[in-house]
Amino acid sequence: MEANAMMLITLSVAPEKEGEFNEFYHHRFLPRMLAVAPELLSIRRYEELNISGSLRWYNKQYVTIYEFKHLESIAKSDELFQRSGVKDLVTEFQSWKTNDLKNFSRISYKPRWEHTRRAVDGHFGSRPLLIWAHEMKPEMDQLFQEWYEEKYLPLQLADIPGWCACRRYSSVNRDPLRHLTIFEAQDESTLSQCLKDLRALHRVAQNREWKRRLEPAVNWHDATSFRCIFRMPG
Repeated sequence: MEANAMMLITLSVAPEKEGEFNEFYHHRFLPRMLAVAPELLSIRRYEELNISGSLRWYNKQYVTIYEFKHLESIAKSDELFQRSGVKDLVTEFQSWKTNDLKNFSRISYKPRWEHTRRAVDGHFGSRPLLIWAHEMKPEMDQLFQEWYEEKYLPLQLADIPGWCACRRYSSVNRDPLRHLTIFEAQDESTLSQCLKDLRALHRVAQNREWKRRLEPAVNWHDATSFRCIFRMPG
């Protein structure tokens, strides 16, 4: 299946409220959103992996991806939450956001690059993910992206056969521009091995070149691993 435009929502929730919020979000809010928005192809939600330490636990990231059927549907992303069929739940969500949620963001993205390797079964994003998000200095952005997509990523996917898919996205109507690279692994143990393989000895020169090009060009970046905890449809 080809990559589609998407809306990505990130947030953290107080650990003592996690179960209650997830029940509301998974069983009421997200199914209703899918019901009132025929523009959506799917909704998937993820929680951060490899959490350690109490401070990190209290800032654990959750990601929700709304996948659109068509690129032009991005223009309706704000309007989705204003529809009459979901207004009551949006009001309830706003209460959660005010009292118990942190680090909330909502960004729309369009696809820009996809590796030819595909998972043999199931929808992209149904498995554990590594998401690398980054914002670049505008004058250096294009040159870095061209090198990254044309040289670095094809070699990385060749070196690390455990990645079963890789897609890239760029934000829409956002300043600064943000890019995402999403790597998918078959399962959590494979993801862990892929992360180890990134630092393999035969990749030292390639990673040194990545660092040399990235450091002068990047304003911000973050890499986080996730596992899928909700998906609809199946």
